[in-house]
Amino acid sequence: MRFLIQLCAITAVLFCLSAGHARAAKPELEILVLFDNTSAREDLHRSWGFSALIDFRGHRVLFDAGSDPILLLEHLEKLQIDPKSIEQAVISHQHGDHLRGVYWVFEKNPKMTVHFLDNFPDEAFRRAAAVGMKPRRVKGPFEVAPGIYSTGIVDGKPPEQSLVIETSQGLVMLVGCSHPGVVNLVETAQSQRKQDSIHLLLGGFHMLRNHPNEIKDAITQLKDLKVTNAVPAHCSGDLAKELFQSAYGDQFNTAGAGRRFVLDKGRLVISTLKATNEATDK
Repeated sequence: MRFLIQLCAITAVLFCLSAGHARAAKPELEILVLFDNTSAREDLHRSWGFSALIDFRGHRVLFDAGSDPILLLEHLEKLQIDPKSIEQAVISHQHGDHLRGVYWVFEKNPKMTVHFLDNFPDEAFRRAAAVGMKPRRVKGPFEVAPGIYSTGIVDGKPPEQSLVIETSQGLVMLVGCSHPGVVNLVETAQSQRKQDSIHLLLGGFHMLRNHPNEIKDAITQLKDLKVTNAVPAHCSGDLAKELFQSAYGDQFNTAGAGRRFVLDKGRLVISTLKATNEATDK
């Protein structure tokens, strides 16, 4: 009898330790780039547009959906991501290189909640209706999922919404194409969340055709706004990437399809998710 009691006690302890280890193994935040102008992995193709997947506190959110629906679905399959696991999709703005793929993902997962800006063109809503989608019309800032926020409409040509995640290390921010200006978007996010820094800024900075002095001025402003880690992607342009790398040094990183950003235990780790599910740290 005593032996059985001891065995049960040992089993209970081992179970608790195992459960605790499983919980600890899951990082606080994971962002996986699904679609970008560049690729970080040979079997993932580069194409004009942007899309990223966010895993935070047990919730999975798609931010933007790229320009090529077939390619996006192919990347999801190669990255072993089930479209049905995506709870919500937030589309930054009306341009097709951020919007087109969402209709196809929705067809794979009709339970997914999709957020369009209220001022998207009628055609976007007609296409949504054709696949049975009823997008929520975004106007002001709102909480997408616990700790994940949309800025709501930020005026620009065209207007955009960005995503802001409140982590233990501060704000993490994803931008689609930054038509309202990346500095303006950061200032908006900080004002809304009442914080004065950004731990990680990732996405399209829309500097492809900017003069070098304009880019340098934006970098100075972002540093003044305490943007710690900068990852210009998509429409940022090669010159901007060079200038950001020069200014940010080790706190600059590249994106590309297959790049993974993990925040865990106060440490930001950037790696490339490989087909074998092994990762190579950058």
